Amino acid sequence: MQSKACILTRLLTLIAMMTLGATVSFHSPSDFRMGACIIVSLAAATVVVCSLCNGKFMWTLLFMGVLGMFTPFHRTQFSHLVISILDMATLVLFAASPIILGKSTRPFVLKDP
Repeated sequence: MQSKACILTRLLTLIAMMTLGATVSFHSPSDFRMGACIIVSLAAATVVVCSLCNGKFMWTLLFMGVLGMFTPFHRTQFSHLVISILDMATLVLFAASPIILGKSTRPFVLKDP
């Protein structure tokens, strides 16, 4: 079960990274931005759950902040430059998430041999 969750998390983070890369590379219309926010929010939610299960509470809070920034239910009033910087920072966080979630800090979490 845990390996399926790990595969799902990595797949969603890969999709979120490709989406964020596209939004940083190209000036996207607002319709695409809404879809990108939904994808990034879904990926951030899965990383929040995985980091919480692994006992990495600082990373849980950090990805909850990402989830709050990319929630599709409100429009941000930031400039295009600030949004691009936030997109790049989030892209780096998602790229580092397999390394971050690699080892558990809780001894009772079951690991596959």
